[in-house]
Amino acid sequence: MPISVGYDARAALQGAGVGRYARALLQALLVAPGDEEYVVLAERGKSPSWLRGREHVRLASLPVSQRASDIAWQRLRIPVPVEWFTGPLRIYHSPDYLLPPLAHAAGIVTVHDLSFARVPQFAHPQLAAFLNRALPRSLRRAALVLADSACTAEDLVACFGVPPERVRTIYLGVEASFCPQPGEDEREHLAREYGLDGPYLLTVGTIEPRKNLVATVEGFKRARLQCTFDGVLAIAGAPGWLAEESLEAARRAGRHVRLLGRVPDADLPALYRQAEALVYASHYEGFGLPPLEAMACGTPVIVSNNSSLPEVVGGAGVYCETDAESIAGAIVRLLEDAQLRTKLVRTGLERARLFTWERTAEQVRQVYHEVV
Repeated sequence: MPISVGYDARAALQGAGVGRYARALLQALLVAPGDEEYVVLAERGKSPSWLRGREHVRLASLPVSQRASDIAWQRLRIPVPVEWFTGPLRIYHSPDYLLPPLAHAAGIVTVHDLSFARVPQFAHPQLAAFLNRALPRSLRRAALVLADSACTAEDLVACFGVPPERVRTIYLGVEASFCPQPGEDEREHLAREYGLDGPYLLTVGTIEPRKNLVATVEGFKRARLQCTFDGVLAIAGAPGWLAEESLEAARRAGRHVRLLGRVPDADLPALYRQAEALVYASHYEGFGLPPLEAMACGTPVIVSNNSSLPEVVGGAGVYCETDAESIAGAIVRLLEDAQLRTKLVRTGLERARLFTWERTAEQVRQVYHEVV
């Protein structure tokens, strides 16, 4: 008998990492659904177009926005089970931290990072307060909890007392479009769309304090004085919470730092491929997709030596601390050592091949069967 799996696809319409995870995982699960039948939950009128007409998929909708349902379910704690909207389920999977009330379904929730608990100085106070109240209820409600990395799994145990036997570490994957083969006229496209007509270093991610852009910009400025690099630092990402200091640091740097804003997913592979390197000196990451995507594109990476980043990058990157001097030293080392760059391109490609969405989907599917 097929297993009925509810999947909350509302996050799949978001940008940034959680949205990429929710979309890519669902797409991979639906490639070869096996004996699962999926009931995909979306806001009314907002279901992803690529879901329509698929076998083994039934669409269900909420009559209110995600914000309104979060208020009802998580703040007001109204005990209306999600099965009122989806119909009966064996499993309900939320890929975005929070589980709604459930009548009979076994809950599975993905927790991407616990930055709000581990580095609260870099989190929005209201969001941190909300998650500190709501997440423990979701964790108690869940039959199993999925963590993006061993780092996040350990944080779940340490910060919220989740029993280790109820946590499964399942790494993310990298999509096939992130590859070293350049597209047609992509350099001209980047020059036309983003003004990138010369060499550049790249950093990718929502602009918020945790991404450490103030020190990254300062480190880049120092590195330019210590080596012969005559390019720019390109920052791809939409402003998030508390972005003002990071944006001001970028503006003060003048023409040597380029704010690209939110970049369409279709342009990201070209941005990675044409960059001299990715600089990702974050204070904390639950996984960190950009370094993996850059490595898959054949681009060397510089990452901070903390949280989950060593799990993802392994020996295929240059490590730094989160201060500007260390970031500058890593940039200079990479730019001035051609043999190191060649080695990192090779080892990065090898490393990236270990992470596929097909593997991620298969491990998630095993969790579904384990719960049943």
